[in-house]
This record gives sequence, structure tokens and C-alpha cells, in this order.
Amino acid sequence: MIVNSIEAIPFRIPYTKKKVWARGVLEAAEHVLVRIKTDNDLIGIAEAPPRPTIYGESLQSITAAIENWFGPAIVGMDPWNTEIVLDRFEQWVGNPAAKAAVEMALTDIRAQAAGVPVYKLLGGWTDQVPVCARVPTGTPDEVIASCQKYFEDYGINTYKIKVGMEPNEDIAALENIRKDLGPEARLCPDANQGYDPQTAIRVLKAIEDLDITLLEEPCSIYHRGRQQVAESTIIPIMGDESCTNIIEVRNQLSAGTVGIISIKVARTGFAISQRISHLCEAEGIANLCGTQGDSSIGVVCGAHFAASCRNVKLASELTGHLDTVDDFLIETPKIENGMIKLSDTPGLGIKIDEDKLNYYRI
Repeated sequence: MIVNSIEAIPFRIPYTKKKVWARGVLEAAEHVLVRIKTDNDLIGIAEAPPRPTIYGESLQSITAAIENWFGPAIVGMDPWNTEIVLDRFEQWVGNPAAKAAVEMALTDIRAQAAGVPVYKLLGGWTDQVPVCARVPTGTPDEVIASCQKYFEDYGINTYKIKVGMEPNEDIAALENIRKDLGPEARLCPDANQGYDPQTAIRVLKAIEDLDITLLEEPCSIYHRGRQQVAESTIIPIMGDESCTNIIEVRNQLSAGTVGIISIKVARTGFAISQRISHLCEAEGIANLCGTQGDSSIGVVCGAHFAASCRNVKLASELTGHLDTVDDFLIETPKIENGMIKLSDTPGLGIKIDEDKLNYYRI
């Protein structure tokens, strides 16, 4: 079995509501579909989401990198040679989402060839994954209403709530949300580095009695005050933008600045994500799978990784497909009782509606 061809197809599916956070706004899932074909007619699929403000990638750069570099590097190669693929990709600096999508699509092919789903190929820890909903930004009443709807419709009781813009308003909002949702709800505010260290400490002190599950990236990832922030609170600090690759993860673990680390397979693929998880497990640090504003394809990839790995112990952010106005997957992920349950379909089980893809492609 060898790789015959690779496609990089930019597409745009609008979100039902703008995604707003401390450092930006997104109006649509503008991503790149990666599709790899082999000489025995197997097809591997993944997606690459550009995040120019974080990783420096765009739709155009991802498409060009795959067409000019990463595609030619794997054509004619056996998809099972993961280490050779990673080694070849190292000659090009950056481009994490482009590299990750190619590696995940190759993993999809390997699992199909082996006749097992990706989560079993990678470890087979479980076949169902608890889900955390990324709640749209709004007033406290709007956030509470969104959380209640996620619980009523899908049984989700873990909520990622955007903060980091107005600290006093953030504190008051979290107090109101806890009061209205009750003690069973798990609250995971995400500041996206929006506070300075002193403000972060003040906010953390003010919300410590609210039973907060974690607070994600309270202040700048480059600020020395991060360690002081981590030492000031009993609330676990989660690393995300500070942990985009295995070297950064090692540095954050060594500095003692994080208590949880978000793994995003869209930026580290399956192979490197496994190494990050093993490193965290050795340090006693739990993981969850984060979101890159994923479409259904990214949700499926994240769910398979989360199900494969015993150190992904917290509810993962796997609701991106609920935020888009439409989809081009024939079968979209289903969430029931707060869980995504995976089937035994070989590979990732992704099937594309070609007419819809043609409609949304750029």
C-alpha cells in the first residue's frame, strides 16, 4: 500500500453565532479539508484549521504547504511509516495544522487497512468520551440560557465560558452562572491570556469558592508572572496557547505553571499528541482535547484521540459541529447524555457529501 495522491480543499461554513474571545473573533469555519488516496483505493480524511494569530497559518499557506511540500513528501510512501513522515516534515519550520492534518489522514488510512477504528489503533481506552460545550459569549443570562440548552438537548454539564475582557464583569458573571446552574455544573472559564498577572490573581482569588474546574490561560504565555499566578490559587491552570508543541509542554511542566494541558490534535496530530499525553501522565498532569473551532471532521478526530488515551481524563471540547449552520458529512457526531459514543467502523468513519462539499468549498 502506497500513497497515490493528496488534495487540499479550502472550505467555509458559517457559524450560527460569532465566536468571540479576548483576542479575536471568528465568523465561520474556514478550514482546509485534506484527503489522501492510496493505490488500493483507501481514502484518509482530516482538516486543517488556520489560526494566523496563534500559529501563523492561513488558508492559502496551508493549501500551498500541502500541495508543494507535505504532499510530495508522502506520495509513494507507505502510510504505516509514521516516523519517516514526521522526520521528513521536520525540514519545514512551523505549519503545525498542515502537518497534523496530513498525519491524521494517514492514520485514518492505517486504521482502515487494519480493519479497526482509529481510537482502537491508537490505544483503545474507551469507546465514549465526555463532552464540554464551548458556550457562546454573551450576557450572564445568555450564557446561562446556552448552558441550560446544552444540558437539555445533549446532557452536557461541563461548560467552557469565555472571560478575560472585563475582570469585574467576569467575576460577577461566574457568580451568577454558578448560582443559577447549581453545584453539578462544571465551569471552565477561558481567559485567552486576557489578564495581566496581577489581575489574574485577583480574579482567581475572587472565584475560588465557586468550585471552578479549571481556568485556561489567565495571562500572557510570555510573562514571568505566570508562575506567580499558578502558585496563588487552588484552581488548576490549564495550558493551551502555551502548549502548542511537545517542547512548550515540557517547558510549562518544568516551570510548574500548569495543572492541566489541552491537547489539540489539529495542531499536533495523533502521533505527537500521544507523546504529549504520555509526558503529562508521567508528571501527573491530566489532559483534555481542546477545540480549534472544529467542523465535524475535527470533532471526529478529537473524539477518536480522546477515546484512545487514558490520560484524557476531563470532558473534551467536542461540540464544534453544533456551532456551524450546516455540514458536509453524511453522518455527523451524535452527543447523548453528555457523551460522544464511537462506533467500530474502521478508520475515522468520515464520509463526505460531495455535493455539499462543492457548495462550501472556496
